[in-house]
Amino acid sequence: MSIADIAEERLGGERRPERTPPHDLMAEQSTLGGMLLSKDAVADVIESLRGADFYIPKHELIFDAILSLYSHGEPTDVIAVTDELIKTGNLSRAGGADYLHSLTSIVPTAANAGFYAGIVSERAILRKLVDAGTRIVQMGYDGQGDATDLVNSAQAEIYSVTGTEQAEDYVPLTVAVDAAVEEMEAASGRDGSMTGVPTGFRELDELTNGLHGGQMIVVAARPAMGKALALDTPLATPTGWTTMGEVQVGDYLYGADGHPTSVVAATDVMLDRPCYEVEFSDGSTIIADAQHQWLTETRSSRRSSAGAAATVTTEQILETLTVGADRRANHSIANAAPLRAVDAELPIPPYALGAWLGDGHSASARITSETDEIPLLVEDAGVRAEPRGGMLYSLKLAERVALVKHCDVCGTEFVARHPNVNTCGRTCGPKNKGAHPERLTCPDCGERYSGEAQRCDTCHRDHGSFAALLRKVGVLGDKHVPTRYLRASEAQRRALLAGLMDTDGTIVKGVGSCQFTVTSKRLADSVYELVVSLGYRCGRTTKRVPGRTEESSTAYILNFSTVDDVFRVERKRIAHAQERPSSTLRIGRRYVKAVRRIESVPVRCVQVDNDDHLYLAGESMIPTHNSTLALDFARAASIGHNQPSIFFSLEMGKAEIAMRLLSAEGAVPLQNLRKGTLDQRDWTTVASTRGRINDAPLYIDDSPNMTLVEIRAKCRRLKQRVGLRMVVIDYLQLMTSGKKVESRQQEVSEFSRALKLLAKELQVPVIALSQLNRGSEQRQDKKPAISDLRESGSIEQDADMVILLHRDSVYDKDVRPGEADLIVAKHRNGPTATIQVAFQGHFSRFADMASDFQGGGDFH
Repeated sequence: MSIADIAEERLGGERRPERTPPHDLMAEQSTLGGMLLSKDAVADVIESLRGADFYIPKHELIFDAILSLYSHGEPTDVIAVTDELIKTGNLSRAGGADYLHSLTSIVPTAANAGFYAGIVSERAILRKLVDAGTRIVQMGYDGQGDATDLVNSAQAEIYSVTGTEQAEDYVPLTVAVDAAVEEMEAASGRDGSMTGVPTGFRELDELTNGLHGGQMIVVAARPAMGKALALDTPLATPTGWTTMGEVQVGDYLYGADGHPTSVVAATDVMLDRPCYEVEFSDGSTIIADAQHQWLTETRSSRRSSAGAAATVTTEQILETLTVGADRRANHSIANAAPLRAVDAELPIPPYALGAWLGDGHSASARITSETDEIPLLVEDAGVRAEPRGGMLYSLKLAERVALVKHCDVCGTEFVARHPNVNTCGRTCGPKNKGAHPERLTCPDCGERYSGEAQRCDTCHRDHGSFAALLRKVGVLGDKHVPTRYLRASEAQRRALLAGLMDTDGTIVKGVGSCQFTVTSKRLADSVYELVVSLGYRCGRTTKRVPGRTEESSTAYILNFSTVDDVFRVERKRIAHAQERPSSTLRIGRRYVKAVRRIESVPVRCVQVDNDDHLYLAGESMIPTHNSTLALDFARAASIGHNQPSIFFSLEMGKAEIAMRLLSAEGAVPLQNLRKGTLDQRDWTTVASTRGRINDAPLYIDDSPNMTLVEIRAKCRRLKQRVGLRMVVIDYLQLMTSGKKVESRQQEVSEFSRALKLLAKELQVPVIALSQLNRGSEQRQDKKPAISDLRESGSIEQDADMVILLHRDSVYDKDVRPGEADLIVAKHRNGPTATIQVAFQGHFSRFADMASDFQGGGDFH
């Protein structure tokens, strides 16, 4: 063997060249070169590419500079991009002006920029795949956690590689209608001379001569005209609780599916609204205004095979609160799913903490148990339970694994009391003293300390005993379930509940429900939160019991039913299995028991980023629901006059929009469509309406987190392909710029200016829905003014037309019911006016007040 071979062997074998992550330098350069040569190429590229997709850092800087210019309607050539990079101080980092010029000379033709961008995007996906594979390999080698959970995590890693790339895009109306009809069938199975774009409203068209290219039209109203809860309503969050008055945009709440969901919009505080106290069968109450929405099932829908939940207002619940001669509760709300969370790092094993909370001594690490089964279960959880006579047990931390060493002096094998002990006995210790002059260090914190104890005094007091851990989590002398345990994973919370139920839980004979009884109110309240966080409906009662003090003379009783195993003690587990309900049909929901009118209180509402628009409210975590004029404009243009338009919805899904269109066009009640309670005549109407509107050139895009750059690119493409005539955006305050800004007002101002530039560039009217602030709420007549436009005065400045929507019946249902005012507060090219229209909420549409207006697409 040669010296070279030996050297290679010592270095681990033949060295191979290091692999670089997948990328294509020429494709990246050609993509940027095409964007520098043509603005049309920019539109092609940004639909499929993001800055992070570039492998070379300077290419990302150039891409971002081009996008910044493009979003403001500026040129994107080499000179403009060079100037932009100079302004941001990134020109040298981007390779300098010479490099930008070289990019334009490299690209064969700007027409192929979209194809080159596809190559760059594919290489970016491959890099993400490499990263995901590395993380999966690491998870496999670490082996931390259950194998099934690791497989699920690995699947999530692979999905994340392409999940963000497969964002929803605009779709033709026929696709959205198909989705809406499929949803309806599934629910049923469960039982002239104008020069502008017509609006569908005669007086408005006469006033404006239609909507014209280059115009920016703002349609504004108070957020949802209602749908609000009292400010002190508790809202569950991944870290604990907040209130309706405190929650802000960007915060996270829990959705009805148990997953965290972000708040994407929040209304101002609303005053003087009709308010009600809604009481549920579990004793919980929530204060909501008359228009707040709930997803409920009624007695008839529960009894039918097509049973489906429908969205109703608080006022509608009051009107149909009970049914039948026996006045049974009519409305029910399904329990939320168990809160989803990852495994938390908990100082005390959950089952052991639950057992101590149930039968432990409040001021010490001891527990009383009449059976040895609970101490054995505590030991299975990782805590020692040493018998102290009678029914008393001391709880101690598990012993450390014996540390076996060989003596440095005599070589004898011995068990070391401490990692720093290297010799056996008193004889060998002094002989080795000079070899280790340093003092001992604590294996937990690394600080020096004297003695041979397993850890220093500070660490021992902090976490060196079970009592220290009880003190650390704040329960020693004050029994309750700590917040970190209440927001731990579902498995950890179930282990905690098992410890509580094994010690202080019982089964109600003949009923099969589970009962937990304690004399500590704080402990009872926190266990109640634990129970409802697992998706159970829980009732609360109290009774007087003999006690040493007044506080200990009241017993707090929690009662809940479930088909799940909540006991680990064999005797209780078997008894519960024999007595518990056979299904969740009745126990999986709570009923609305009463709706009582109360004095008006300040209220507020939020909107969350999930498909069903539900979030959890109140201590019992009740699922509750989170705006139609712009859709009528799009309906008139595309369905009434066959003019292509696109509806960007940042609030509603495409199926929900299509369902509203079918309701408005076919004059079929929207609630019937949602519930699927359609008779044969309704289905005939839906079928004929679908056939009539299916090929209408109306496009719907419900992509989440839409940015202005994406909207602009999609509109340019539709303009080229189908001759786009109108753009509708619902709504302005939900848009995002995708970058950091100094203030929200500045961001909205940027949106407003960019939308006006979009209208001028494409020569189409752009209708943007906007929110109004609460200024109108303070006026006697409640009518909005143009000064009420929310978050930015630049909206008023940039808009060619501002239409304010007002309905008197929102504030007093007896005043002008079924009517609405379109207040044209600004009209750059004509007079202003107030136009009365009909509001047909059950058909989800506004209509002309003229007697010959027939609706259903009969626009004149």
